[in-house]
Amino acid sequence: MQKLIIRTDDVGYTNVCNIGTFETYDRGFGTSADIMLDTPGTVDALQRLRNYPWLSVGWHTHFWGSAVSDPARVRSLLIPGTDRFRHDLRSAADVDYDEILLECRAQVDRCVQILGRVPDVGVDMGDKTPFAAAVTAVSKEYGMAVNYGSRLHRDPQTGEITRGPVDPRFQDRVFLADNWNLGGKPLPETFHGLDAEYDAIDWLLADTMKIHELPEGAALMHGFHPGYVDYYVAHLGDYGPMAPLVTLSRAYDVEALCSQRLHDWILDNNIELCNLRDALYGTRDYQNHLRSIGSDLCVL
Repeated sequence: MQKLIIRTDDVGYTNVCNIGTFETYDRGFGTSADIMLDTPGTVDALQRLRNYPWLSVGWHTHFWGSAVSDPARVRSLLIPGTDRFRHDLRSAADVDYDEILLECRAQVDRCVQILGRVPDVGVDMGDKTPFAAAVTAVSKEYGMAVNYGSRLHRDPQTGEITRGPVDPRFQDRVFLADNWNLGGKPLPETFHGLDAEYDAIDWLLADTMKIHELPEGAALMHGFHPGYVDYYVAHLGDYGPMAPLVTLSRAYDVEALCSQRLHDWILDNNIELCNLRDALYGTRDYQNHLRSIGSDLCVL
């Protein structure tokens, strides 16, 4: 039996987006919540997550929102005249390290104050920029797991799968599916192209990453972006090149992660659903949850 983590990204984007995200926990199969701690829906998401202890929680460090700390104390991080983070925050060399360290701590403290604990998983970005160094330092300072697996790459021509760097503490525990929700297809040139071609779980159900060839006891993690879209999500948050695609795909992801065909694939392929904490530390929180609700996907 192989393990599968279904990671839901961008949790806490907005209150409206959270409605779709939490639908995947209530009616579907999201097992791990990667939360942004600086966006309009953060407080709503953290308050909700207190009632979902069977989910693992990761710190999703996009910084698409506004400063949690006093904006006057973190000016090098912000678009001038606003409390919104600058778009080049991750790569900029002129960001003040102490200021980004202050903001990172404020975000994690916000999580502790509302959720009651730090995220299970942080990020090790190395130290190439002040942003990367601060995120890494705070993740380790608060005792989060970092560098939690090996990214799998599939050559679209040959089908060959290779592995990226592995954290030796968690070697052969977690494997991250690369290009998780793009179905292995080129990005469509228009929104209409997404309507015609996009299938949120086709790549997973086709077993592109060959889950049954992973080491015994290992978990494969697929990431999705389930949620519903309001004006903030559509126009004010993600500014990256994939923003239009990911924005439009969110409702597709909600439907797919709540679908009968995903349920049947998990059951037919003898898959054990787990959260990231379960995979790293050998707990069975998600399976215990499935048992408590009488799910036929429980393997205990």
